[in-house]
Amino acid sequence: MTYSVECVIEIQLHRDSRHLWCGYLSPTLIRNTVFSLTKKTIDKLLNSGFADEFDNDLNQKHVVVFSYLVFAISCFSMLVFFFLRQMPFMGIFSLGCLISALIGFRSNCLGDFGRAQLLIPIAKIIQITILSLFYFGASSSFHWVFVNVILYAVVVFRVDQAFSKYLIVVSSTVLFFVCEFLTLKDLYLTAEDQGFVEIITFFSVSFYFSVVVNLVMSRLKSVNRHLRTLAEKDELTGLSNRRKVLADAVNIFADSVINRESCVFAIVDLDHFKKINDTYGHEAGDLVLAQVANMMCSVIRPQDEIGRYGGEEFIVIMRDTNLKQAEGVVERIRQSVEDMLIETEQGIIIPVTISAGLASITSSVSRYEEILAQADKGLYIAKRNGRNRVFVQSDY
Repeated sequence: MTYSVECVIEIQLHRDSRHLWCGYLSPTLIRNTVFSLTKKTIDKLLNSGFADEFDNDLNQKHVVVFSYLVFAISCFSMLVFFFLRQMPFMGIFSLGCLISALIGFRSNCLGDFGRAQLLIPIAKIIQITILSLFYFGASSSFHWVFVNVILYAVVVFRVDQAFSKYLIVVSSTVLFFVCEFLTLKDLYLTAEDQGFVEIITFFSVSFYFSVVVNLVMSRLKSVNRHLRTLAEKDELTGLSNRRKVLADAVNIFADSVINRESCVFAIVDLDHFKKINDTYGHEAGDLVLAQVANMMCSVIRPQDEIGRYGGEEFIVIMRDTNLKQAEGVVERIRQSVEDMLIETEQGIIIPVTISAGLASITSSVSRYEEILAQADKGLYIAKRNGRNRVFVQSDY
């Protein structure tokens, strides 16, 4: 059987498209896509009604939202379960619990966190007590869900809400023992059903406990990262602050000595910055600092470090670099800043130039402060020689 050229091409294109389609729908891609969408959905739900990523109460709010989601799912499951078993009274009771969960979640989304915070433990206490005493029985261990309520109260309520916290903890503890030791006759579940409920209860309590602990730990890690950023970043320029850039200088200097590599420190200073502040105002001065910092970041190499040393001074640390290479980098920075057009909100163009001093590590240097001191001397000479220039301090 023979095929025309057009037919052969069409068949080959069909095969290629099928292979591409199969590649696009590979199990790994599908799994990653589903995981990513699930994570985004969960994050969106957990942050419903919250605008500030670093709000002091965000940890508690995440636990509240998660608790409402779990409570709503459990209520809906019980609603279906009881209606399938033709128990309308218990179904209506579960429907009421579900409605309370939706009301609390809506209150939370509308910003009424206080009401949402208090409504769910009350609804859960009522639900657990009634179901344990009148349906599941003590042998089902369903009353162990009170552990979730106690954990919720400990995590969610602040120090100034001690009365609400201890009231819920004490109430849950007392009702737990009531459900444990009070045995009612004519329960609806058989011994096998109670064993099944006991297994479900164990997994649900373990799941809730592990997720809440994970939320708390994740929040602590996020806050620690944020605090570290605040402690190490200059707020105006976004660069490393003096403390961070000097810490980097120590590490890079030590690595260079150990590995016997060259490194160069440069101190960069804006020319006539006080005049810019006096002439155009401090807001214009802040604008100049921020834009010059952004320009320097865009010019330096990926392996270089830069930070704000103080005022209008910056430090550039160039590892594994000799003086000639470093001079070329800083000269590009100087030229780029000189070519900048910094415009204020009033449409005023502010001319800006910089001066810089460079110094390199030598065999006689034992501390990084000595290189900084030499770079500072080079900066002084660059200023004295007319500014808008780079001076290499090589003789020391």
